[in-house]
Amino acid sequence: MSADIVADHSPVLDIDALPTLEDYGYDGGRMAFRRFCARAFKPDGPRFLRGDGGALVVFRHADLRALAARPELSALAPNQLFPGLLLAEALEEKPVGFAIANLIKNQLFGANGVLNATLRKVLLNQIGPKPTAARADAARQIAGRILEDLPLGETVDLVERIAEPLIGLYWGGLIGMTDEEALSAAVQARKMTPMLFLRPDGEGIGEADAAATAYRGLVEGASQRALDAGGCPFVSDMARDLAMVDIADDLDHGGYVPKTVGAFLAGNLFDGFHTAALAIANTIRTLIDNAEVMDRLRAEPEKAAAAVSECLRLEPPVIHLNRVVSADLEYDGRIIPAGTRVMMMWGAANRDPEAFTDPESFDLDRPQQGLTTFGGGAHICPGRFVAGLVARSLVEALIERRIELRAAGDIDDWIGNHAMCQLRRLPLTLERWPGQGRTVLPS
Repeated sequence: MSADIVADHSPVLDIDALPTLEDYGYDGGRMAFRRFCARAFKPDGPRFLRGDGGALVVFRHADLRALAARPELSALAPNQLFPGLLLAEALEEKPVGFAIANLIKNQLFGANGVLNATLRKVLLNQIGPKPTAARADAARQIAGRILEDLPLGETVDLVERIAEPLIGLYWGGLIGMTDEEALSAAVQARKMTPMLFLRPDGEGIGEADAAATAYRGLVEGASQRALDAGGCPFVSDMARDLAMVDIADDLDHGGYVPKTVGAFLAGNLFDGFHTAALAIANTIRTLIDNAEVMDRLRAEPEKAAAAVSECLRLEPPVIHLNRVVSADLEYDGRIIPAGTRVMMMWGAANRDPEAFTDPESFDLDRPQQGLTTFGGGAHICPGRFVAGLVARSLVEALIERRIELRAAGDIDDWIGNHAMCQLRRLPLTLERWPGQGRTVLPS
């Protein structure tokens, strides 16, 4: 700890003196994440770590939950996420990365304070727990249709043939996309993956930038078309609520108010397409390692939601998100200075033995309180209800159609250098399990 003292006489947390993420084997992606958890949660493991550029790394469950509740811990506003890029809006020739920045500035994840709460309400009015639960049957029907179109006994890539179509068709149905548009939007969202790398390269960002342009055109175009035609309350009600937001833009801290419902949906549904597809794939990947769970779910299908929660505790889509301290923050007797970047390792908290008994094991009966799969505090992911629903809908469709998914190759082709646990592909075969007809699921 530093000997520096601030006005209230609390010592400043000396981040430079902390061990580094590299010391604990983490350089991005799921494989490194697993190595990190195995080392960091040993009995003599560290309390905090230091990341690139002097960022404070928080990974223990209690610290993450406590700090997320503090108003001084802010989301990175658009100009903090993309320094200088948004100034290019007036230029005829845009720099590489501009399309990404111009899309992501419309996310509520870049808003703080009143704007964050206001935009969050606009979104949750349509994708909160009640409206999402009301779409459970529709989601299961989409999953069933996808499974019925796939060949039995042949190898298919779950990422490309099941996860992306499922989430694409789910969102596409809500905003009036054609099936072709919805499937294309899901693919373009995946092609934006390089923007989430810890050490992005110019070529990757260029590809992600092109994908962002294509993705935005699909979502924004369909949203405007639905708004003009009428009869699509998901879009029209959101447009009405968004039009009532009267808060000034503040790209340096407060955030940005999207100027059209299409821009709002395109920005926020990037995670809806991308992260939810990861949630589907990671759920199935976890169930492959725990075949006995599917056996139990066939007898107790009402436990499908709990199974998805436990799958995503073990294989979370998101490993970490970045925050910034907006004002000196006193925590546990130390000051974290204003301007400090903070890496919140949400995925690691779910493996903290101080919070979860035997955290490496799959426990279908584990209490689900305290999970950090989708973050916490004022900036918790609003799409968590949909991610859980679509993953559950696939599990339920598999049970209902008596289909078993079996590994058919390398099922650990995880992308490295990444802030997320993301499979490039997941090769599987679909087989019928013994019995005739369909399983009737509880309503």
